[in-house]
Amino acid sequence: MKSLNASLRRFAGNTDGSMSLEVIIFAPLLMGAMTVTFALHDAFRFKDLNSKAAYSIADAFARETDAITPAYLDGMVEALSFLTKSESAYSLRVTVVAQEPGEEDLGIDWSVGRGIFEPMTADELATKDGQIPTLMNNERLILIETHTDYDAPFDLSKYVTGETFYNFVFVRPRFAPRLLWEEPVVSG
Repeated sequence: MKSLNASLRRFAGNTDGSMSLEVIIFAPLLMGAMTVTFALHDAFRFKDLNSKAAYSIADAFARETDAITPAYLDGMVEALSFLTKSESAYSLRVTVVAQEPGEEDLGIDWSVGRGIFEPMTADELATKDGQIPTLMNNERLILIETHTDYDAPFDLSKYVTGETFYNFVFVRPRFAPRLLWEEPVVSG
């Protein structure tokens, strides 16, 4: 029994040897964890940049007192590209909604989109009813929607979808009662 205890103590106290087995087991796990951490950090950094860009663009529209032109809208798409620092495709939709006196539902003054967005229809506006605050009579609200494609450095299709980078922001006009569009727009 003494020799077994002595042998176990000697074995436990022995620090000579190789760590190759531990490296073989843990190096791939460590590299995989670092890769996933980097990829997810990059994806959520990009999501944060997109959210901030959407709020900045919404604030710019809220401060406008002149009518919005197609060139101005195209410039905002370029601003979205600059603020997010990506080479992916960008989409932007601006919709001005109003609560008309005596009407129960919101109406659309005008809606214009770039990229994947078409002008918003009344049916589509009705689906967003829970996201829009209650408006008073004759009050206007500017809805800004952005969508940006994200090219992940690694395959993240299980965790990140295109919908992750969709933003829906609403603001009230600040210095004018409503935001006007330069050209007549037929809304549905």
